[in-house]
Amino acid sequence: MKTFILFVLFIGLSLLSQAQVFKFNTPSPLNVQKASADKNISIGVSLAKATKDCTVSFKVDTTSSALSGEDYVISIKSPIILTAANKYKGIIQLAIKAEKITNLPRKILKINVDYKDEKGAAKDTEFVINVFAKNDGSADALQYTVQEEQINRHLSFEVFTGGTFDFTNNLKFPQTLGGELVINATDIFGKDKRFGFFLGVSNFQNFTVDSSNANLRVQRIRLDTGVYLNGKTQYKENTFIDHKKLSSNQWSYYINPTFRINKTRSDFVNLYLSFRAEIITTSTQTQFLTDTVSSETTNRPLGNSPIFQSGKGFLLQKATDVETNGFYSLGLPVFLTSQDKFNLYIDPNLGITSYTYGSYIPNATNTSLQKFTTLKVHPFGLFKFRVTEQYSGLNITIGGEIRDVFGTYHPSINAYLGIKANIGKWFSK
Repeated sequence: MKTFILFVLFIGLSLLSQAQVFKFNTPSPLNVQKASADKNISIGVSLAKATKDCTVSFKVDTTSSALSGEDYVISIKSPIILTAANKYKGIIQLAIKAEKITNLPRKILKINVDYKDEKGAAKDTEFVINVFAKNDGSADALQYTVQEEQINRHLSFEVFTGGTFDFTNNLKFPQTLGGELVINATDIFGKDKRFGFFLGVSNFQNFTVDSSNANLRVQRIRLDTGVYLNGKTQYKENTFIDHKKLSSNQWSYYINPTFRINKTRSDFVNLYLSFRAEIITTSTQTQFLTDTVSSETTNRPLGNSPIFQSGKGFLLQKATDVETNGFYSLGLPVFLTSQDKFNLYIDPNLGITSYTYGSYIPNATNTSLQKFTTLKVHPFGLFKFRVTEQYSGLNITIGGEIRDVFGTYHPSINAYLGIKANIGKWFSK
C-alpha cells in the first residue's frame, strides 16, 4: 500500500513538473522613453516545458491605462498561436505614437493577456509598460531596440560619495571625503542573461588615536647652574605621554564576475554568486601626539650622573608605510529594489589574502620609530553594504564595509554618508 501511494505521488509530481508555463521573454515592467518618432515595442512570449499548442489573446486595459486606442497601434491582430513549429515562441508588437510620449512624469500602459493551459483551464496575466517623458524632441534623438533597452536596465555607472565616519574616534563625522565609483553590468550575457560583472574603485580614510599604545616619558630640566649637587640642585620635572596616532588612506580596486542564482531576473530582489578579486593599497602614517601629565619643581636626589634635557626632550618623528595586498573571495551579492522607495546592496564574502602589515614602535632612546613587518596568508571576511533612498530625489546613500583579516588587527569599519550620482548617460551611444 505504501509503495502504491509513493508511486501515485511520484506520478503526480512528475505531471506537475511537466506543466507548461507561459512567460514573457521581455521583462515587465518595460520602460519606454527617448523617442522623437513612433516607438516600436516587441514583447516576446513563450511556453516553457510546452506539451501542446497555446492560443494567446491580448488587449490593452483601457480602464487603467492613461493612453487611449488612438495613442497606440497593435500591429499583430490578437490572438496569436504558440506552436511547436515556432518553438512555442511568439511576439506581441506594439507602437506608441511619439506625440503621446509627453513631458508628463509617467504614463502606464497595461496589456491584458489571456490563454489556456495544457488542460484547457483559462489563465490570465498582464504586461506593464511605463511610458516616460521624451527627450528634447530633436531629430537625432537616441533610439534603442528592445534588446538594448533590456541591457540598459541592467547597466549603470554610479558614483557614491560623501563624508566618512570614524568608528574608533567618537564617531566623528564627517572625517573626510570617501565613497565609491561602481560600474554595474550584471545580467547582460549568457543563457537567460544570468552572467555579468560589476567593478569599482573605493576610497576610505581614517584618523585614530591608539590609547593602548601610549608612551610615558619623564623629562628633567636644570634650574640651578654650576656643579650638580645630589639632593640640592633645583630642576623641573615634566611627565609627558605620547599617544600613537594612525592616519590611513585606503584605495580599493575590485572586479566581481557574477552569476545570477534565481533563473528569472526579478524587479524586486536578485541573488548572485560572485568571485571577488581586489587589490587594496593602504598608506598608513604613524605619529605621536604629546600631552603633559604633570610638571613640578623639585630637588629630589637623582644620583651622581643624572641626565637633563631641554624643551620636550626627544620627539618622535612621523613614519609613513605603504602596503599593497591582494584579496580573493567568494561572495553572495544581493540587490534589492523597492520601486520609488530605496535600493539595497549587501555582499558578504569569505576568502584569503596574502597580507603584509607593518607596525612602528619607539626605539630604546625614543629618538626614532622602528618598523616591524609581517607577511602571511590569512583568511578574511568582508561585508559590503549600500542603501540609497529614492524619496527625496537626492538619492541619499549610506554605504561602506566591514573587513576582518582573521588573526591580525581588529576589524576595520569604513562607512560614508552622501549622495548617489548616476553617470550612465555620459556613456550612452
